[in-house]
Amino acid sequence: MSLPRDLAETREFFTSRAAGWEDRHPDDDVLFKWAVDQLSLSPGDVAIDAGCGSGRALAPMRAAVGPQGAVLGIDATPAMLHEAARLGRRAISGCILGDVGRLPVRDGCVAGILAAGLLPHLPDPVGTLREMARVARPRARLAVFHPISRLALAARHQERGARAHDMNIAPHRIKPLLADGGWTLELLDDADDHYLALAANSD
Repeated sequence: MSLPRDLAETREFFTSRAAGWEDRHPDDDVLFKWAVDQLSLSPGDVAIDAGCGSGRALAPMRAAVGPQGAVLGIDATPAMLHEAARLGRRAISGCILGDVGRLPVRDGCVAGILAAGLLPHLPDPVGTLREMARVARPRARLAVFHPISRLALAARHQERGARAHDMNIAPHRIKPLLADGGWTLELLDDADDHYLALAANSD
């Protein structure tokens, strides 16, 4: 798969950190479940974890949509998907290697999308948000989420040398960014221990 330069660098960054990823962030499970809850998924829905990494959100997504629903995790880093498989996440959801800017999903069928830790790593955030809007059904929800604060996230990226566009989620930036991508911001929770921008499909 040919990746844009920024995504290729993101893949390189996460490849060396994939093994034992969740061991280094052991307290994130509760916040991931809370973020999934904000999507208000129902049994039978289709949900996507965009940039799923090791698949931490897949279990609460599956619990929300039930056996009759569908859950898809998509990530650009093979090592992260290998970690998801090692943790048994492939048994509860589809996990595929791909670019979230080109989702392998038909138009208008998705009820909820989680984008955890994703937007700062996107070279074309508006294009990707429009792609998410394409697959979203009317009034579907998108949760742009980080299990740490926005400022702590930027400091972590700087410390680890990650190529990241942290201004993508700044308070003055996120609303127009979402709007350009076809989403209407409903809630911005820019907290000391997490970040959540909850949006609805504008169509």
